[in-house]
Amino acid sequence: MKRITVLGIGNLLMQDDGVGVHVIRHLQQRELPPEVKLIDGGTYSYDLMDFIIEADTCIVVDAMRGGGEPGTIYRAPFDELEVKPDTDAVSLHEMSLVEAVYLLRLEGHDPDIIVYGVEPHTVSFGLELTDAVARQVPRVADMIEQDIKSLLS
Repeated sequence: MKRITVLGIGNLLMQDDGVGVHVIRHLQQRELPPEVKLIDGGTYSYDLMDFIIEADTCIVVDAMRGGGEPGTIYRAPFDELEVKPDTDAVSLHEMSLVEAVYLLRLEGHDPDIIVYGVEPHTVSFGLELTDAVARQVPRVADMIEQDIKSLLS
């Protein structure tokens, strides 16, 4: 049986930075197959590895600055993002998704990772998403649900 983890990451206290967690909350209202695990990754660190290692495919949702208009949705396989680990991190609390994936690969684990990013409008103290980003939450959830159906067929 194929295992799929959808991991929403971000800080709910920093407006649009919390979009990944908002998408997870939206997906929790839907009926998804039992092979799918939804994870609120919050302000991630090394504990992301535990969630990623359990999956055959991990779908990650986060705010992402890509230069587009606020609310722009990006979707790409992790490896196509060409991101490199931060070699200056001095603590496990400074570990991001990039470092977690890098360490997993060093240990021989290599799940497929699909990244959804939503261009933020505002990353500042506040509990609510901006309108441009909030409007995209259901659309990102729909896109993820389509990926899940495709992965399980």
